[in-house]
Amino acid sequence: MAHSSKKDSVKMITFLGMAVMIIAVAVKAATSSVIAAAAIHIAGLACFFVIEGIEKTPDSESGLSFKRFFSDLKKPGVIPLIVLMLILSPAEMLMSKAVFGSAYIDHVLGRIDVPGLDQLPMLVFSQIVTVLGEEIEFRAFFVGKGMKQLPFWSVAIVGAVLFAAAHYVAGAAGIVAWDLGGILIDAILFAILYRKTGNCLISFIPHFLNNMIGFFLVPILFG
Repeated sequence: MAHSSKKDSVKMITFLGMAVMIIAVAVKAATSSVIAAAAIHIAGLACFFVIEGIEKTPDSESGLSFKRFFSDLKKPGVIPLIVLMLILSPAEMLMSKAVFGSAYIDHVLGRIDVPGLDQLPMLVFSQIVTVLGEEIEFRAFFVGKGMKQLPFWSVAIVGAVLFAAAHYVAGAAGIVAWDLGGILIDAILFAILYRKTGNCLISFIPHFLNNMIGFFLVPILFG
C-alpha cells in the first residue's frame, strides 16, 4: 500500500512539474517574463530533488551521480557522441557566419547575459551553475523522470522543444529559426546522451564545453 502511494505521489509530482515547466516556458517565450523564467528552474529543480527524496533513490539509479561519473563516461557510444557534439557546435557557428554574418551573433548575444572573456573565472563559474541547473531540470527531471511515466521519445522531443523555446527572443525570422533549430538538435542529442548514461553530469560535458567554445569563437569569427 505504501509502495503504491509512493508511486502515485511520484507520478503526480512528475506530471505537475512537467506541466508547470511547459506553461512557464510558453509564458516566458510570449512575454520574456523573469518570473516565468524562474518558475522553469524552480519547478525542474524542486521536482527532481523531491522525487529523489521520496524514492530514496540510490546513487546507482540517480540522474545526478558524481560517483558514477567515470563509469558512465565509459559506457558504449558516450564519448563518440560527445565528440560529435563538440564538432557540430563550431561547424554550426561557421555556417551561421556564412549565412547570416554578424546579425546572427548579435541576436545570440542579445538573449544571453554573461560575463565576458575578460572575466574568465566568473564566466566559467556562471556557466557551470547555469548549465548544471539546465541539465538537472531538462534532462534529469523532464527526460529522466518523465521517461519513467511516458515513452522516451515523447519526453525527449517535448523536452527539446521546451529547451529551445526557453531560449527564444524576438528577431529576424530566419535567424530565430536557425538559432532555435540548433538548440533543438543539441537538446535531442543531450537527451540521447542522458538515456545512454542516466546521468545528467555526462550531458553536462558537451553542453558546458559547447557554450565555452562559442564564447571563445565569437571574437575570432565575428570580432
